[in-house]
Amino acid sequence: MNINKKEVERYLGFKGVTTIDENISKTIDECIEEMSAQVNPKFTYKTFPIHWKFSYKFIPEENRKEKNTSCEFEGIQVSSGNLLKNLDGCSEIVMLAVTLGPVPDMLVRKAEVRDMMKAYTFQAVGAAMAEAWCDEINDKIIKEAEERGLHARPRFSPGYGDFPLEVQKDFERILEMPKTIGVTLSDSLLMTPTKSITAVIGLSEIDTNCEKSGCEQCSMAGKCAYSR
Repeated sequence: MNINKKEVERYLGFKGVTTIDENISKTIDECIEEMSAQVNPKFTYKTFPIHWKFSYKFIPEENRKEKNTSCEFEGIQVSSGNLLKNLDGCSEIVMLAVTLGPVPDMLVRKAEVRDMMKAYTFQAVGAAMAEAWCDEINDKIIKEAEERGLHARPRFSPGYGDFPLEVQKDFERILEMPKTIGVTLSDSLLMTPTKSITAVIGLSEIDTNCEKSGCEQCSMAGKCAYSR
């Protein structure tokens, strides 16, 4: 997978810094090389139909009806305003989970004993690598959707906006994450291994030219009807 070194630097807190210390830059390169040689990335995803629900309420002072929308897929009820906006016009949804496996966590723990800077760097490399792996699988999903005449919206993860983190339990159950990719949840809904990502991706016949990386990176952010 293609690891963006600038993303690693951003995770380390160097956003906007044009010149990185030579030793830090070297440590980043070494950590990328070491982690890349050892990780065992895995993924799983399933596609489900979206069932939309509509309700109306009368607002006397305005003498009109306001439409409230919710949807359901695979038994999951969605009332999140952010996610509903993202999914508007979608007929299907992909539930996705990816992981880099236990290696990143192991490398961080080992480095913490002798070199905290390297431990921080491994954390940053793992985060950037997990996103890169998720992007790679996202591309696969986009391609498969296009072959069916559908277009993908930006992925949306539990815990973002008002999409509750509790839905992680549904991901674990529906995608059988412990069995398929070796990812489990703690009581606080954190994933182990930690360099793992879950997300949903809406599929629609409407091509909104959405950025895979999300609304934050799009030039139409805040202007598009589907902005989250």
